[in-house]
Amino acid sequence: MRSVKRYLYAVRDELGEIEELQTRINDMRTALLPSAIRYDRDKVQTSPADTVTDRMAAIAEYSNLLEQKINKLYRRRAAAQQLIDKLPDSLERQVLSMYFLSNSRPTMETVAEKVGYTVRQTYRVYASALEHLREKQRCQ
Repeated sequence: MRSVKRYLYAVRDELGEIEELQTRINDMRTALLPSAIRYDRDKVQTSPADTVTDRMAAIAEYSNLLEQKINKLYRRRAAAQQLIDKLPDSLERQVLSMYFLSNSRPTMETVAEKVGYTVRQTYRVYASALEHLREKQRCQ
């Protein structure tokens, strides 16, 4: 397995990819809606290669890809949570879970605020937790 830190960041980054894909799908769906074209004044250009059916097929493909990515993220998050749960210190578990597994992808400042520590203290807890996970990984 790659380093613990890289693995956890990969899980966190997958959520960003999913959000980007959801935005792309929503944009494509919005493009299907009739726009405010005034046929008496606006020129309307049609393209045989860009039909509604083609757009709907593309949306279906992206939707399937999105579902696959969500399922993969769910499995990886469960594995990451199991890894984090091995930590004996509850504050370390809380900081890593909030930072890496939260749907909102918070900054370390937000995590610090939620746990009631300074950002510097929270970074120390974060670094300590990652080191403990590395040690556990070496022992296995």
